Amino acid sequence: MSEASALLRNVNLSGTTVLIVEDNDGLRRMIVEVLRSSGFHQTVQARDAEEAIELLGAYNPDLMILDWNLPGLSGIELTLLLRQAAVHDDLRFPNPRIPVLMLTGRQRSRDVAEARNAGVDEFVIKPFSTRSLLRGVTSALCHPRPFIVSMRYVGPCRRRRRDADYRGLMRRVDDIEAAADRHSRILFQQGLSVELEALHALMAARGGLHKETLDYLIERTTEAETQAVKYRHKLLAEATRSLKEYVAFFGNETEPDVLDVHLGSIRRLNDLRNEEMPEAVAIIRQLEALVRNRKRKRLSA
Repeated sequence: MSEASALLRNVNLSGTTVLIVEDNDGLRRMIVEVLRSSGFHQTVQARDAEEAIELLGAYNPDLMILDWNLPGLSGIELTLLLRQAAVHDDLRFPNPRIPVLMLTGRQRSRDVAEARNAGVDEFVIKPFSTRSLLRGVTSALCHPRPFIVSMRYVGPCRRRRRDADYRGLMRRVDDIEAAADRHSRILFQQGLSVELEALHALMAARGGLHKETLDYLIERTTEAETQAVKYRHKLLAEATRSLKEYVAFFGNETEPDVLDVHLGSIRRLNDLRNEEMPEAVAIIRQLEALVRNRKRKRLSA
């Protein structure tokens, strides 16, 4: 069995119609060829959103593969129009719940979040491989998520996996228990910001590092680490642990500039949204390199 066949083994290839919306003629033809060579024979093509709207009404396809940057209406704007038809009847969109696979060269976390919030099911980064495209197609067709219609969002459920640590009877993020957990998490983050500012002010007021300051710093970062683990802020916990271990290793030789970098990093991690993981991971890597280099210098002195 080929890799494509293995990926698509649960897809009704002969009964599935795919609409490809891409203004680049060469790329659009390539997508069509990949799909046809994989067993899809019912494909329709559009160069822009306006043409796509006509084909959605005429063919009522099972999947739409959509470029973000289209002339005229963007792929995001088309998706928003499509999903709103689930709330306000629009004859142009016979199936507002059609799976949407977004193609784009954008890969920043904020772009992924924007696509999700518009109601996109899957997100494939250009340039893409045959495998990544078919994986996105398979996921959109074979693993549909519940369709949500609310005042603030219309589209497939944005929760991509179950939280094994969540024990409530209901799993929606706006349920009472989840809201209480979120409120506690926000209070922790707000309190941590205040504590960080207080630590900076204390260090400045004392004109340097003293044993009492370091003891207090260790006490507060230990508590912050405990709370970060509790609220599943893994990288924030790593940053607080790095600071605690650095101070424990250097003791009275602790360098104020290293403390400043750690405190600034913790403050930034505390402000980041979960979607901004690439920046958060980069911050942790920088802290690891900083501490590693300072330890190496001390051991070689």
